Amino acid sequence: MAAGFGILILFGACAIALAMFGLFIWMVFLIYRAAASVPVEHRRMDPGLVWLLVIPVFQNVWAFFVAGQVCGGLSDAFEANGLERGDCGRFKGLAYAVLTVIQLGFGIVGAGVQFAGTFAMSEASGGEQASLSPLQMAGMGVTGLAWILGIGGLVFLVLFVVEVNRRGKELSSLEPKSIDVGAHPRTE
Repeated sequence: MAAGFGILILFGACAIALAMFGLFIWMVFLIYRAAASVPVEHRRMDPGLVWLLVIPVFQNVWAFFVAGQVCGGLSDAFEANGLERGDCGRFKGLAYAVLTVIQLGFGIVGAGVQFAGTFAMSEASGGEQASLSPLQMAGMGVTGLAWILGIGGLVFLVLFVVEVNRRGKELSSLEPKSIDVGAHPRTE
C-alpha cells in the first residue's frame, strides 16, 4: 500500500513538473513571437535566440539580455511609427531576471547551510536522530526566502510575457508603410 502511494506521489510530481515546463515553453514562445514581430531594421537580437531561455542555469543570465533587447526593439519599432509605448515591459523583464538571480543565490546558500547543520548534528549526536539545529533552521529560513523570491520572479515573468505579447500583437497590427520598390524585371 505504501509503495503504491509513493509511486502515485512520484507520478504526480512528474506530471506537475512537466506541466510547469510546458507552461514555461509556452511563455518563451510568446516572447519569441513578439520578438519576431519587430521589423528587421529595429531588431536588437535574432528572435531565435529567445529560446536560449530554456537552458536551466544559463537562463538566469540570458533573461537580462532578452528583457533589454526584445523590449528595446519593440520600443524602437513603435518610435519609428511615431508612437510612444514606454519601456514595452523592460522593467518587468529585468525585475524577473534580478529576482531569479537572487533566488538562485539564496537557494544555494540555504541548501549549504542546511547541509552543514545536518552534518554538524550527525557528528555531535553520534549517529542518533537529533532535533533540528539552529543552523538547519537558519538554512530552512534562507531557503524559504528563496521560495518567496521565486514566487515574486514568477509574477514578474507573467507580467513581462503579457506586456511583451500585447506590444508584439499591437506592432503586428500596424499597417506597414508603403514602399515603392519599382517594377520587377521579370514582370515586364
